[in-house]
Amino acid sequence: MRKRKKTRRRTATTTGSKFAGALFLLFAAVASGGERPNSQGGYAMLAGTVFRDPGFALPKAEVTVTMTAAADGVKRIKPQKGLTDGRGEFVFRVPPGPAEYKISIKAEGFESIEQTVRIEALERVDRYFTLKPVSKQGVGR
Repeated sequence: MRKRKKTRRRTATTTGSKFAGALFLLFAAVASGGERPNSQGGYAMLAGTVFRDPGFALPKAEVTVTMTAAADGVKRIKPQKGLTDGRGEFVFRVPPGPAEYKISIKAEGFESIEQTVRIEALERVDRYFTLKPVSKQGVGR
């Protein structure tokens, strides 16, 4: 009688899905800036989507969020930087409360753009940006 060799079943996981999960966790940690929730018990969120002209998502655009003004009692934060994901999206956690932020976006081959956003409380504010290609006029002259 022949003995059967036991074989292990492999699960269907791909390196890409593991990498995507690790990348998401890394992005979430960077976007939060390592901050802990404040005494009010939460965060406000600045989120958005970056598009390139004529309306396609722009991945890997550099997004910088800088606090420009804050009411008394609102914790000041350092500027935060991150990259948009494959769908051109980004999100940053910021302290809740009356404060103003400048969102700056730049990407190679596109004109930079800035926008000022105001946070009033524990809320999420979404913004959309469309970057235009850098003009090629005057190149090579």
